[in-house]
Amino acid sequence: MKNIIFDVDRTLVNSYGPELSTLKEALYLATGNYYDDAIMKQLTVLTTDKFFQTIGISNQDTLNKINHYWGELLKKQPVTMFPDILEILTYLSEQDIFLGIVTSRTREELEEITDLMEILPIFSSVITSDLVSCPKPDPESILTILDTFQLNPKETVYVGDSSVDMLTATSAGVLFAYASWDNYDDSINYDFLLKEPKDLKKLFLRSK
Repeated sequence: MKNIIFDVDRTLVNSYGPELSTLKEALYLATGNYYDDAIMKQLTVLTTDKFFQTIGISNQDTLNKINHYWGELLKKQPVTMFPDILEILTYLSEQDIFLGIVTSRTREELEEITDLMEILPIFSSVITSDLVSCPKPDPESILTILDTFQLNPKETVYVGDSSVDMLTATSAGVLFAYASWDNYDDSINYDFLLKEPKDLKKLFLRSK
């Protein structure tokens, strides 16, 4: 592979526990309503705006309260990168591999991940959901990177953890590597199965 584009949540960063638990608490503090885990899990495949629409919250004052509480709670329980991810990304960048990011997060939400922001310059392109008209699973984000940098889809792999990521890669005509270390689902189809972050090195070496 000459080009690797990454999802963020549950792929580069261990966001599932901290983000869902803190948002659940923020929702309760702002609305007095309790949302169970089945509802909260939708956040793993939806943009934040779409998630709020799905659970019927549109009032701006309420959204402001939720985001305020959520931000304060995340300061006490920050999202961090998975072990070995920094080492792997550094290694790949040294091999003259094109590195990009396509995420359902907005730029503001991405900036909340301090660990990731510190190494963001190693990525040649970062496409957040607020930069495109149609976020994942629409292929627009990946196609934007392919077109901008004139990348060959056959030499490009999208690394993600969900069926939404799989659909995004397939629609964009690139290969899909399933980052299964935090979210194994045997219904997901993939070109490459990554059981741990270190498998990213094997993916690169296999293509040499």
